[in-house]
Amino acid sequence: MKGYIGVWTSRKDMLQMEYKRALEFFAECGITTIIVGYLGSHAEYYRHIDLPVVTSKEEPPTLRDICKMAEDVGIKVEVVVEPKCMSLAKRAPEISVVDVFGNRGNIGCLSHPKVISYVQARIRDILENHEVTGIELDGAYIDMHPRMTNPRGQPGALYPYHHVAPESCFCKYCRSLAKEEGIDIDRIEETVKKITKISLELSSRNFYRAFDTFRGQYDMIRFIMKYPELIDWLNFRCKIISRFLEQIKRTVKAIDPNLTVSHDMLPPTWSWSIGQDYAGQKDYCDNYKIVFYHKRVGSFEVNPLIAIRDKIPDVNEDDIIELYKRLVGYEGPPSITYFSQHGFPSTNIYYELRKAREEVGPDYKLIAGIVGDAPATPTDIEEAIIMAAKGGADGFCLHTWYGRTPPSNYAAFGNKARELLMAC
Repeated sequence: MKGYIGVWTSRKDMLQMEYKRALEFFAECGITTIIVGYLGSHAEYYRHIDLPVVTSKEEPPTLRDICKMAEDVGIKVEVVVEPKCMSLAKRAPEISVVDVFGNRGNIGCLSHPKVISYVQARIRDILENHEVTGIELDGAYIDMHPRMTNPRGQPGALYPYHHVAPESCFCKYCRSLAKEEGIDIDRIEETVKKITKISLELSSRNFYRAFDTFRGQYDMIRFIMKYPELIDWLNFRCKIISRFLEQIKRTVKAIDPNLTVSHDMLPPTWSWSIGQDYAGQKDYCDNYKIVFYHKRVGSFEVNPLIAIRDKIPDVNEDDIIELYKRLVGYEGPPSITYFSQHGFPSTNIYYELRKAREEVGPDYKLIAGIVGDAPATPTDIEEAIIMAAKGGADGFCLHTWYGRTPPSNYAAFGNKARELLMAC
């Protein structure tokens, strides 16, 4: 894995050029691996699952075609698997997460036996029919709630209450597992409901209650000591993800022990809020790909801040961004507008990788996921890779964002990544 230079690409990316020429261009840039989706399916893999699984044939070029073309230019192929099962959850809402108020979310619960069976079937379908080097899990996690997962138009919720008391999942399978683990899920439910209601009471009084009392990270300890059951809740949610990952790894390695399991992870500062535990889950994955999107992330993370601003306009906008920065500990951004347009400076990539390295130890493989499309420029990408290497990354992955990455950014990514890895 040392020397990994990957591109998270799509058919739309490759259609910007002709497929074979696109792969040749990737190879010229120093890229060693492409991560692609599989759009087909074989019905026999899903017949045992009582879900409305849609099976279909691939449009050319097929995954098998892509693998052959990639082999010709010396590039390896990994395939993305989506544990969240979002499209399936729309057709079968009974498999989705349940929040503390009994509402269904828009992703599958990774405790649900049907979700586990479906993802395992998907993996077998891919790995038993194609010559690939492994799978990449496109984020195994437990959703918090749309209010804090970026869609514009949500009512908003106050920081830090929502993040430290995640609302999901209280489905019957999660409840059953909690009781097996000796966790007081009823007490947790009572506390999470209480804190969630506080987070939804959007007023200037409540905002400044948080702004004036959460001045630094030590204040977060005060809050957790008041509600110690939240530690049980956050750890339990990580355990749900660990159980899921363990079953996925067992499925992959039974097919071929040499195949890899990669997992997309949020940076350590946020990962715990969705059940991702760097230290506790490393035995179930061969590597982590840390999703930074440092230049793009502002356009997502700004939406919950805008929701607060719009709901309580008498709150100073600078105070909203100040509280956010204070809690996440990131350098920059100076304003909501700047954050939306420019994201975070790349120095935060260095600090997040340092945190991740401390969690997993010196020998575990960490891949830095760098965003490739606008507003990122070639200079931004080079700076991000330098910071990632300085922080201890073992490789780099360019996220091309569905055909929006220009060739100049590909070249900057591949050339700088190759330069730094050759210097190691």
